[in-house]
Amino acid sequence: LSGEFIDAAAALDAELVAEVTPAGETISRACALACKIAEKSPLALEMAKQSVLKTFETSLADGLDFERRSFTILAASEDRKEGIAAFLEKRKATFKGR
Repeated sequence: LSGEFIDAAAALDAELVAEVTPAGETISRACALACKIAEKSPLALEMAKQSVLKTFETSLADGLDFERRSFTILAASEDRKEGIAAFLEKRKATFKGR
């Protein structure tokens, strides 16, 4: 907020970033993280992104209401059932976004 430049280590210490990569490894680490995210339910990812975006344009009460509605939708989704089944069967989930 001060406008001062800080290096990567200081940003990590201040918890402004979640991770710092060695020089030359940023792209490969970003791709690995993207692959990990892509394994998750597309429906849940979309709802999570929408919830984050709502924080910038709605009141706290409206944002919480949106999250409650999202939870209700996700709790009844095929992806939720698939995720639980995959966990219990110790296999990788195959999400369909439904």
